[in-house]
Amino acid sequence: MKRLNTFILLFTLLFGASNLKAQELPKHEMRAAWMATIWGLDWPSATIPSTGSSYYINLQKDQFIYLLDELEKANINTLFFQVRSECDAMYQSSYEPWSAYLVTTRGLDPGYDPLEFAISECHKRGIELHAWLNPYRFESFVGKYEGKAGDYRESHPEWVLEYPDKKDGTKNISIIDPGNPEVRQRIVDVVTEIVTNYDVDGITFDDYFYAYGGTPNNLDAYAQQNFKPADINLHDWRRDNVNRMVADVYAKIQELKPWVTFGLSPFGIWTTDNNVAEKEGIELPAGISGSNMYQEIYCDPVAWLKEGTVDYISPQLYWPTTSSGQDYDVLGPWWSDIANRFYRHFYSSNNLYDLTPTSYASTEKSAGTNDLSVELNGLSMLEYLGVYNDNLKSATSQHPTEIGKQVAVNRKSDKNGAPGSVMYRTKNFTTQGFVNYLKQEVFKYPALAPAINWKPAETRSIPENIRLEGNSVKWDSEEDNVRFVVYAIPQEQAGASGNFSTGEHILGISYSKQFDLAEDSALISTHTFAVSVLDRFGNEFPAGLMNPISGENQAANLLFPTAGEEVFKPFVFSWDSVENADSYIFEVASDSTFNNTVYKRSLTATEFDAANISMAEDSMYFWRVSTRMAGVHDTVSATESFLLIAEPSPEITSPINGEENMSLTPTITWTDFGEGFLYRVQISYQNDFSTLVVDTTGVAGQSWQAAENSLHAYGSYFVRVIAYNNNMTSAWSDAVAFSTIEEAPDIPVILSPTEDENISAQEVSVKIQDDARAYSFRLELSKSSTFPWTDRKVLTLNTFEYEGLYTGLTSGTYYVRARASYNGTNTEWSETRSFNVILTSAIDQEENGLSLNCATLLSEQNAPVVVNLPRKSFIQLKLYDTTGRLVMDLAETKLPAGVHHFSIPASGLSSKVYLLSLRTDYGFKTLKLVK
Repeated sequence: MKRLNTFILLFTLLFGASNLKAQELPKHEMRAAWMATIWGLDWPSATIPSTGSSYYINLQKDQFIYLLDELEKANINTLFFQVRSECDAMYQSSYEPWSAYLVTTRGLDPGYDPLEFAISECHKRGIELHAWLNPYRFESFVGKYEGKAGDYRESHPEWVLEYPDKKDGTKNISIIDPGNPEVRQRIVDVVTEIVTNYDVDGITFDDYFYAYGGTPNNLDAYAQQNFKPADINLHDWRRDNVNRMVADVYAKIQELKPWVTFGLSPFGIWTTDNNVAEKEGIELPAGISGSNMYQEIYCDPVAWLKEGTVDYISPQLYWPTTSSGQDYDVLGPWWSDIANRFYRHFYSSNNLYDLTPTSYASTEKSAGTNDLSVELNGLSMLEYLGVYNDNLKSATSQHPTEIGKQVAVNRKSDKNGAPGSVMYRTKNFTTQGFVNYLKQEVFKYPALAPAINWKPAETRSIPENIRLEGNSVKWDSEEDNVRFVVYAIPQEQAGASGNFSTGEHILGISYSKQFDLAEDSALISTHTFAVSVLDRFGNEFPAGLMNPISGENQAANLLFPTAGEEVFKPFVFSWDSVENADSYIFEVASDSTFNNTVYKRSLTATEFDAANISMAEDSMYFWRVSTRMAGVHDTVSATESFLLIAEPSPEITSPINGEENMSLTPTITWTDFGEGFLYRVQISYQNDFSTLVVDTTGVAGQSWQAAENSLHAYGSYFVRVIAYNNNMTSAWSDAVAFSTIEEAPDIPVILSPTEDENISAQEVSVKIQDDARAYSFRLELSKSSTFPWTDRKVLTLNTFEYEGLYTGLTSGTYYVRARASYNGTNTEWSETRSFNVILTSAIDQEENGLSLNCATLLSEQNAPVVVNLPRKSFIQLKLYDTTGRLVMDLAETKLPAGVHHFSIPASGLSSKVYLLSLRTDYGFKTLKLVK
């Protein structure tokens, strides 16, 4: 399933541990595998030469069971089984012949039904089976089935489109024409037969529509002449042909068995055409390059999502998280957002090509970069990666942890409780160590496939009479056409809330009313068992307990929003917790009867962010919460409503945009946003507010005055305001530009050291008078009053900094001076101040008992500082950076003799080197600290 005439696979793998361990494992997650049957890529390895050949039938069955067992060990819950690869069948079909990949002669009756067998084996293990079809491909090269069973050239020559030979002379693909309504009906009929005759859980199509590489304008001349409306261009018509086929298939499934999920696996990049994206109001993912399948194969997954004609999409994201142009870390979240926008599910398709064998435990590998240019030769990209696997092995390889990273991306970007991954392909699960890696690190516990919960579903009863009979747990239930989830709860945890909110205690899924415990017999003496109904849509209902515990459920009290009040995004739904609740079923609908569900999911928290839900503005919505407890039916809250409005914002009334000569402590005013709202004010030099000068929260009322030493003269600024309360946050106001007074600062005044002051330390703190009109200050220190460039130390103090530290001084007389900078110029130099450094010996300092102690390495915690004074003294305890700038004033006070404790609030400090300075009446201490 994937692309190109000439498709560049750029796989750059940086192996390392994923953050899976830090993530909560979801209880609902699609964990699927593609099983390719074309060319026997995954299965079968041998074809049946004659009808009923028991040796080959048993060989095929044994191989299938072996592969399925590997998937079960890895906690895979769904199999995508290829049943139609080239207008053929891996099942009893009324329309198309038995596949040449199943039997030696296309059309030969194999003597058994592989799809029926596969369904039975999957359901024994609680695994869903989705029948995978290639909708249009007839032959992987022209003439492959000429004169053989199912040759559409003989029965329907007008259906077949034969693509011209490739440049190298090799045969190209042939398909059945998407523009012919009879072809569309044939695909619907094929799906109808499968859904009607087989107990499949889903239908899935891969990316084979019009052929990769492009379709000549006249190739489908027959369909154009007979079926193309005159008022539509060729490309839009071809896209519409595919879209109508998808819609017709979906409609037929809803008519027959609406619980059978339907999804497609398109190419991993929707389009590269910004004009196409803009028409849909969609922003294309940043930094992504590649082919435009919207135009090349006429694949438009956004249209399917928008029209609601699929239950999920599984884009083929066969690039690693280290790719530079098709980055999984970008594409995965983008597709998740697109699917969520239309309340459908996103399950990425992931490539397991050439996995590195492991022992598992995982090992680190260095990164490698390889380009591989190939032609698809009539294959879908899924199949291409199988056929050319040997070529891929020679070019690059990937460690299993790359797959773990991709699963982690899917979980993190999921917004509807339905993350998922479909891994291509099944045989790669047999790579040494891979199943163990998945079981230990990625899929530690079983998971239920996500529920298609926007479709109407009836309430189900609670299983009863749960009992042990030998090595089986059995139960009674009046429900039909459902499955059952079986739990094993440690006896000491029985009755606790939360037992059913994760997959930790799931033993498995049963399609019958019993579950075999032969492999779990050790649990019988230590665990109790519970069983819940899981309907075919994937909705789970309250569990029944083997040893029922009396309890009474109660409805949750909804807190916000209520009573039809106007709300805007972002806001948070909230409700009161219910004692002993295991989870809550949260629902939003566009009608009070909840027939038109907008969003539904199971939660353990008592709040939910509305940003996860796609809702239209100026629309009324309804919501409710059901409380779930084991052993009792759900209790539904009262229904509340709200009107979603466009996100408003405050309006700044002063200053006006472009106002000049504002004071250095201006008052900002804005319109009243409503009762109970507080405000946040930001001021920046940039109109994108990337660097903040002021960021103040918790402002009450409609005005705020800037503090002194916030703004400087000659400054150009932007200000904006946002309103918020406990439930909602407004949009930012429009940014307003203003400038401050154009007034030069005074010539600086040096406050300390004083003239001719004697200092008994190797350091001195130079303080100057505050002046907010200055951009910065320059300090110069020298042993000469003329400050020659060969003998001076320079410190620069930034805006609103008025103290600098000089260190490493020796005995002697020093001179210091200062000047201010503003608006590209400087003031005159200040008066020169002189002082004397008179040092005592280090031995005298140690003997006098003065000490300063602090951990050398600073963490994010407060750092304790211990000062020991041998006698009373006035002290100054300050923190500087290595340029001499004052970072923090810790203490400036008179203290008695003894041990004194202080602390450095290190959490707000940047990572660099600092100097901790202690000055007393009789000595000094300095420590170097690092964060």
